[in-house]
Amino acid sequence: MGQNRAVRHVVTPCISLPLGFLLLQIGLPLAWPEAAGGVAYLAMVVAPLLTGLATAWRGRREPQAAARTGWWLVTASLLVWTVGGFGNLWHEWVLGLANEMYRGAMLAFHLAAVPLTFLLASSWQPAGQHWVRGIDALLALALGFGYFLITWHVLTVHGAQDQPGVHTMMWLFDAQNLFIVLGALVRWCAAEEADERTLFGVLLVHALLYMGVAGWNNHFIAGDPAYGPEYGAVVTVAFALLASLALRPPQAELALPQPPAVLVRSVHAAGPLVVPGALLVVSLFLIRVDYAWGTAGVVSAVLGYALRSVVLQVSQIARGEALQREHTALRSLAWTDALTGVGNRRFLDHALAGAWWREQRGTPSVAAVLMMDIDHFKLLNDELGHERGDECLRQVAQALQRALVRPGDILARYGGEEFIALLQEVDADGASVVAERLRAAVQALQLPHPASPQQVVTISIGLACAPLHAASDSARLIRAADQALFQAKRAGRNRVQHHAMKGGPAA
Repeated sequence: MGQNRAVRHVVTPCISLPLGFLLLQIGLPLAWPEAAGGVAYLAMVVAPLLTGLATAWRGRREPQAAARTGWWLVTASLLVWTVGGFGNLWHEWVLGLANEMYRGAMLAFHLAAVPLTFLLASSWQPAGQHWVRGIDALLALALGFGYFLITWHVLTVHGAQDQPGVHTMMWLFDAQNLFIVLGALVRWCAAEEADERTLFGVLLVHALLYMGVAGWNNHFIAGDPAYGPEYGAVVTVAFALLASLALRPPQAELALPQPPAVLVRSVHAAGPLVVPGALLVVSLFLIRVDYAWGTAGVVSAVLGYALRSVVLQVSQIARGEALQREHTALRSLAWTDALTGVGNRRFLDHALAGAWWREQRGTPSVAAVLMMDIDHFKLLNDELGHERGDECLRQVAQALQRALVRPGDILARYGGEEFIALLQEVDADGASVVAERLRAAVQALQLPHPASPQQVVTISIGLACAPLHAASDSARLIRAADQALFQAKRAGRNRVQHHAMKGGPAA
């Protein structure tokens, strides 16, 4: 029952406004027959103008920028169509030149399709594509002008407007209207967002009615002396329908299922080809009747698409570089210990894995692990407080980092007051020298430690050195360094203890 009420809420205004407009157009000529022509021409100016106001009002109501831009492009199309309608009014009713094709009005009617073509070929969320959209807009304008040149040449192929030329021109108008209908249909079917589907659905309904009424007028009414302009003015009913749909409240929108992903991807991929492809085809036909303009159109289509591709590629490269920088920054944060600023446990695991993979590529990797522990750290926390303990960890970490002078050496906080240094491509003697330098660097800080026999902060270091042949060797190396650290503590702390790995890691 609720669904039926919603459907009636949508359908009622969509029918009543166009129907009322149609009855008004029928009633006025009957009540005022001597002014029927003027009323008809005036209606073809007022109807698109008022509809443009309705679509502009709808655009202002849209919260999303994409929908707002879409409705304003429809408004632009209506305003350009209004210029063509005014040209016909001035040419035929004011100047009295009936049954003649007015070049300015015809150009306006063709250019009215330009904003719609641009809308149909553009992506719905064109973030950061201002230059690309500018190129698309110029190509759409060139397409509209080129199509006008073909139509006008067909109409005046023998130097004057003749019946065969008029007949061909009508079919060209039909082709243009069909292009809009098919484009709106595809975009409506591929729409992923509610406001996108609403806009293209409204445009589709309007374009279908407009194509039908315009085709009926062009093929059966226009040019026939038995019918006056009031019959052709029936085309304004399509504008009344568009206005009623634009003024429809948002809660009246009907929910539809999401389109197939393959359709959405196909439309996104083919969209950029629509305008330059159509311009190229139109220009190839135009070359046969106007070589200069046709050649200009071909060049514009090719260079425009090439320039569009270059601009888009540059934008994508810049976006990729920005994403890479963000990824690097995030990875650095993920691999950094927040308190001390040195590497964390995850960073150490990554570094050890890298050392093992170099062995797999055929480059032998001899690694040394230095396991370091701040002596009597729990007592320091108890005596001086955790804030002083945290400050001690930071200063010790900085001193250790400064003491590692080789670029390939890595320092990480292993947990609590424990640190690990990974030294690559070093033998046991060299690792012992580095370990002693680290121990001395911490003692040189002279950080007060009332509970330490030395009265300053010191560290104990366990050292293990061996080649890495397999991923499991890194864990064995850390265990060996941990055992050496335990021996250093038992021997009195503030010293370096080396653990000899008998036989080395397993191959």
